Amino acid sequence: MLTLAEAKTYLRLSAPGIDLVEDDEVQALLLAAVGMFKVESKRRWPVTGEPALVEVTDPTTVPPTTKFLGYVDPAVLSEDEQQVAGQWLRFTLGHLYENRQTVAVGLNVTEVPATAKALMNMVREPTI
Repeated sequence: MLTLAEAKTYLRLSAPGIDLVEDDEVQALLLAAVGMFKVESKRRWPVTGEPALVEVTDPTTVPPTTKFLGYVDPAVLSEDEQQVAGQWLRFTLGHLYENRQTVAVGLNVTEVPATAKALMNMVREPTI
């Protein structure tokens, strides 16, 4: 998941001399993006210490070599899926930051980028 510092870097707000006034707003938008992700994907990031499934690939090595397969709870994002979800968060956060108004004037309506939609389709829990 993104930290406030990573979010500010992505939004190019972390350069020296930039005022910290927007920290609260960026944090609120980041929380909104994470909430949107959880609702839309029906998936979540692992909690520290959450049990994962592993497969021993070479028991002759000391210690045995293991390969990460996934978490016990299928709703938890795998390591690869976390990277995809992180990029979705960046795109969505950038969209929310640039389009903070609730009213669209005229015909200039901005939608969430198609790239973010494609990334969501990669990690969304299938539903009927």
